[in-house]
Amino acid sequence: MLRDATEEKQLEDIRRLYESSFPKSEKKPFEFMRKRQEEGAFHMLAIEDEAGEFRGLAIMMLSGGWALLDYLAIEPDCQGTGLGSRTLEELQRRYGKERLVVEIESTAEDGAAAIRAASGHSAGNWGERLRRKAFYLRNGMVPMDFMVNLFGVEMEVLTFGSRITFEQYHGIYAGVLPREMAEKVKKVPAPGRTGAGK
Repeated sequence: MLRDATEEKQLEDIRRLYESSFPKSEKKPFEFMRKRQEEGAFHMLAIEDEAGEFRGLAIMMLSGGWALLDYLAIEPDCQGTGLGSRTLEELQRRYGKERLVVEIESTAEDGAAAIRAASGHSAGNWGERLRRKAFYLRNGMVPMDFMVNLFGVEMEVLTFGSRITFEQYHGIYAGVLPREMAEKVKKVPAPGRTGAGK
């Protein structure tokens, strides 16, 4: 069950799992997201079981009619139980299947190698990347025909079949982040394609 995180304990549980689940290069400052939550640009959601126990988090970034699933994490002892799939279903109901957007680290060898060489980031989590993509594909999401360099990390963009252009995707960041940060989100060629640009 998804609950809007407004209570201090919920927010502390989310902060703890957030800090331990994502690499530094992919994290936004937690206090920035909290502030923007108060303005409606982020939704911090606690994933709870029937007894109200914290089991995971979903952090949404909202702009331009789109709902970007910025972060999804399940407590380690609850992984593999179907909770992630149920959470995606609930997010579809909450935000509309046609509006939901997800980013995942690239699984494309050629593009990922280029970004690693340019940024110094490793892909030591290759197996995790492949499992993450398989999870989203299994749950009905499809990759778009572009990828992005998101602050030095190459990411694939997925939806539930709704077409989103790079310009619309970039508009989510432009609507929420400071301009100098949003301008760092760049389009990169998808595997087997040439040409990029904004």
